[in-house]
Amino acid sequence: MSQNVQSTAVVPPAETEKKSKWTIQRVVFLSAGILGAVIAIIFVVGLLLAFSGQLEVTALRIQYIRNIFMVVLGFEGILIIGSIAVLIVQITRLVNMLKRDVKPVLTTAQETVNTAKGTVEFVGDNAVRPIIRASAFMSGVGVVLRDVGGIRRAIRRTKQNGQKS
Repeated sequence: MSQNVQSTAVVPPAETEKKSKWTIQRVVFLSAGILGAVIAIIFVVGLLLAFSGQLEVTALRIQYIRNIFMVVLGFEGILIIGSIAVLIVQITRLVNMLKRDVKPVLTTAQETVNTAKGTVEFVGDNAVRPIIRASAFMSGVGVVLRDVGGIRRAIRRTKQNGQKS
């Protein structure tokens, strides 16, 4: 009898999530490729216009294209200046937030560390130090008793050795 066994493959959670195709490296390479293609197309169009027989008409077309690019560059400059202004405002807000929110947290953390330091000193002075002193005293008493017992055994041995000889 043959049994139909269906195997269910266990897929790790990382593989079940759909990975995005748009990584930063891919976006940068794609943007650079598009920019390079646009520059190449502009160069080819300029060559075609330069080798056409109507130089006056081509010069007017190139002037129009130049004027359009100048307007576009002007808009880009305005956008860049606006972006820098927004960046400055955001950095200012970040600095203010750090001063307002992070400084109290650091102050509280410093107070907590000082409290813990005081607690450690208190416990060390009132609990650990007496235990260490008592332990040291008991060790000393043990050593004294061991030495006294050792002297007594040594005296017995000499007496027994003296009687045997």
